[in-house]
Amino acid sequence: MAINASALGQIRVMSYNTAQFNGDANAMAQVLQAASDDDSHGFATPVSIFLFQEVDEALLSTLQNVVGPNYTMATFTDQNDSSYGGAQAMFYLSTQFVENTSMHHDIFTGAGRHADRWALNVSAYYGKRIYVYSMHLKASTGSSNQEIRRAGAENVRDDIETLPTGSHVIVAGDMNFYSVSEPAYSWFTNSGVGQLIDPLGNSDWGGGSNSLKHTQSPLLNQNGGLIGGGLDDRFDFQFLSSSLFDGGGFDLIDGTHRALGNDGDHYNQAINSGNNNYFPGDVARGNALADELIDASDHLPLLVDYQVPALLGFAMQPGADRVLVGADVNAALSVSNDAPVVVTQGADVLHVDIEVVGDMTQSTSASIPALAGPEIILLPINTSAAGNWNATATLTSTSPETQTTPEIFDLSGTVIDHANASFSFTTDVDWYTHDVSFVANSGVQEFTVWMFNYGYDGSQSLLEVDSVSIPSPPIMYEGMSVTMVGSIPSLITFSIDTDGLIPNVYTSVMPIEISDENLPGENADISMLTLRVDIVSSASCIADIAGNDGMVNIEDLLLLIAGWGQTGNVADISGVEGIPDGIVDIADLLALIEAWGLCP
Repeated sequence: MAINASALGQIRVMSYNTAQFNGDANAMAQVLQAASDDDSHGFATPVSIFLFQEVDEALLSTLQNVVGPNYTMATFTDQNDSSYGGAQAMFYLSTQFVENTSMHHDIFTGAGRHADRWALNVSAYYGKRIYVYSMHLKASTGSSNQEIRRAGAENVRDDIETLPTGSHVIVAGDMNFYSVSEPAYSWFTNSGVGQLIDPLGNSDWGGGSNSLKHTQSPLLNQNGGLIGGGLDDRFDFQFLSSSLFDGGGFDLIDGTHRALGNDGDHYNQAINSGNNNYFPGDVARGNALADELIDASDHLPLLVDYQVPALLGFAMQPGADRVLVGADVNAALSVSNDAPVVVTQGADVLHVDIEVVGDMTQSTSASIPALAGPEIILLPINTSAAGNWNATATLTSTSPETQTTPEIFDLSGTVIDHANASFSFTTDVDWYTHDVSFVANSGVQEFTVWMFNYGYDGSQSLLEVDSVSIPSPPIMYEGMSVTMVGSIPSLITFSIDTDGLIPNVYTSVMPIEISDENLPGENADISMLTLRVDIVSSASCIADIAGNDGMVNIEDLLLLIAGWGQTGNVADISGVEGIPDGIVDIADLLALIEAWGLCP
């Protein structure tokens, strides 16, 4: 059975005397899975670190199989410890930690046994490390055994004193302490450099009133290599450095130190005697766990949950890097607590000061719990004129053990001008009359009108043509080449079927709805296009550009000169069968001269 450890949460540490695997391996696998599933104290999260005592080197592969492939075995050493009650082993989630193998250390604790120290770098927290010790001190009563334990504790504390000031230290294992007056217990907890703290306090743990603290033995009667006696001893401990009690950063989560499966109702009894109420309101679940604990080992596992520091995250939300002149808009700076946890109490609250200078200014602070949504800091943008803006944001976390130096990054964006619709490339024309002439009964004729984004050079919005009104019959709207206009204009195409039309001027007034891009500050407007299509009775009269006197004369010549070089102009009279050739040029001038005088 492999433990499900896919989630990345706060730190859960389990220490467990395996009794040299004299119990049932399947039962132990169930117990380890139950440790990850344990929500008796408010939440479940995968065990981050397993610390095992009484591990024989020959059984390492069995232990790895029980723990499962999600866990990495830390440095293992056996200096003949397997002959004296077993060595120490640690397995950890590689998604949370990386072992610094050069800092592994063995510490002699007497009676042929050694404690192990491992150094784990905490992923996502650069430069942050915790030190974990596991040990199995000499068993049995009597002053000589107490002295061996004391000497072992002294060696461990001496090692702790070599660590950097303020280090995070967890010292776990089967200590075999019978009372708070044990010299070894005092050696660990006395004040001074390297002092350790007992999360359950320094009062004695004997008797039924302290039954919740007991870890040995879940069996009443000996079973094979597992020792009986019922729950009446607190042999298993997780001592902590004061840095894990300072209220911030890496820290003990209050109330989470517990012996897995101990409901406090089984003093001097087997853990599965009667009902087990470890899981409030779920007796069946408690009973099932108790049965597994009986078969797995003659100790109960210790579980402790630790919070991790806040983790500062930040981002510039999209949408403010390009806005329009006159927009009432803010740049949105998103600040978040990115601590990789599964419950709010799994990480410290993020306290951060924000200072923004440059083209925008802001000075504020935020406090963000773990798993809360990001805090959005609004930074007003000056949009009175087009141009680039730049600012620098400095984020300084005041929460313990987050980023030690401020996060500094640049903010920038652009304010752009509005689009400017025009029917001309050279001048800003919002109202335009387009004149064109065709010979009656010459079939379906198409003609075009250009729509420009006047003055476009990339520093203004694209022009969006939202809709073109339907022209009055017989004029028909055929479509446009593009609806978003930048440097390339859009060609709006119309048609008219000249067959059967009475010579006349057919007129259609057409509002065209236009707008800026979909950006903050977007404006909408209307450009007015009037189409006038002159249907003439013969091709010779097409040269009567003015169309008001039935003659080709100086008035028509002046209109041709005014339209010189233009496309879609009424003066474009040359072509085949009354179809213009697309531009007012010399061919049109020659056609006009040829038709000079009274139209037939």
